[in-house]
Amino acid sequence: MERINEKDKVICIFKGNMDTVACRELETELVQMLNHCKADNLPLVLDLAEVDYIASSFLRICIMSAQQLGKENVNIVNVTHQVKKVFKMAGLSDDLSVS
Repeated sequence: MERINEKDKVICIFKGNMDTVACRELETELVQMLNHCKADNLPLVLDLAEVDYIASSFLRICIMSAQQLGKENVNIVNVTHQVKKVFKMAGLSDDLSVS
């Protein structure tokens, strides 16, 4: 995961498969990033342009982010058609900003 801190938002760029192992490895870094966003009142952008697969562990990360920052402050962008289907099947495409 690559993290870009901009003046008005934090962007996280994910690559590859976001399976259970990958999500577990990112967990500590993600918690720190969420704390930073919350402390500085910054929205979070999760860029999935280079993600081919997401597991339920990644959905949990998205839900956790929305719970901590407010769903209006979490944007999931550049989602491929295949990955978007997973959000829809999980019933999250209407609750989270997925585009």
